[in-house]
Amino acid sequence: MVDVIAEEGKADKKKFNWCAKERADQTETRNLKRKQIIGLEKDINKLDASINDKKSGMLVQIQEAEKTLDENDSSQTSETTERTEENVAYQADVANLVKAESILTKALKVLETYYAELEKKLAAGEAGLLQKSSEDPKAPKTDFNAEGQSKQGGDVIGMLTFILTETQKEESTAHADEEKAQASYEDSMTALKKEQAETETTLSKLQEKLAKAQADLLSTKEDKKNTIADKEAAKAVLARIKPGCDFIKSNFKTRNANRKTETDALNKAVDLIKATPAYKTAMNAAKVDSYGDCKAPCTKDEAHAECKACMADVTIPAFCAGHKDTKGC
Repeated sequence: MVDVIAEEGKADKKKFNWCAKERADQTETRNLKRKQIIGLEKDINKLDASINDKKSGMLVQIQEAEKTLDENDSSQTSETTERTEENVAYQADVANLVKAESILTKALKVLETYYAELEKKLAAGEAGLLQKSSEDPKAPKTDFNAEGQSKQGGDVIGMLTFILTETQKEESTAHADEEKAQASYEDSMTALKKEQAETETTLSKLQEKLAKAQADLLSTKEDKKNTIADKEAAKAVLARIKPGCDFIKSNFKTRNANRKTETDALNKAVDLIKATPAYKTAMNAAKVDSYGDCKAPCTKDEAHAECKACMADVTIPAFCAGHKDTKGC
């Protein structure tokens, strides 16, 4: 019974220590998981905002970049169309101006030749004209004003020359305007191409960043789910061991005290029993029985070599060879 009580004490001590350690470990795990959950929730909110924020989220940035690309493409298309139409109109306008210049140049050449001849005739005098008129009955009347005709011809030539000059100026202006418009178009297209390339690079980076953020968000949510499960598992362990651990904690000292009292009482009872004649007789009888076939020499003198050799199942000389100090050797 003393041994059973001692084993019970060891079991109680082992359970008490296990409860203390298990509670400490599970409480630490639960508290750690609570902190981790708070941190994971902050990470989730941060990632979610970086993706879905209405003003600065990556989805909005991607939408804006795609809109910019659409507008850029539309601008390139419309400007190219407009430039093409302007160039076609320019080609037609220049063709008309060149044609007009050609006509005017030819007309001026004809008129200048005609009036140059007329000037020569006027310089030679009108007699020739009168003589021709008298000889040719079909000749026109000679009372027309040749000098006036020459003067009017000079005015016509001047007017045509002015028109030709203005036409040439208009052609030069058309060329200059076309060159300026083409340069402006090319500058605009260069800027639009640059903006397009930069926006496409930005969009590509945003899409990569979005993919990573979405993967991180999914992973973080999974981590939070697992961390919550770990926290709940720790809580469940604490709840499960609470009744038994509360009992051992509350009654540990009392049970130890009770076991000590019971053990002391049992030891005292043992001492009392060992002091009785019956116990001593029983012990002596048990000792005599333990001698077996050596009962005769051993009951006579347990310390004698005869008893020792018999119990060792050897001869007395053999026993004494190794135990010279034994009584009877």
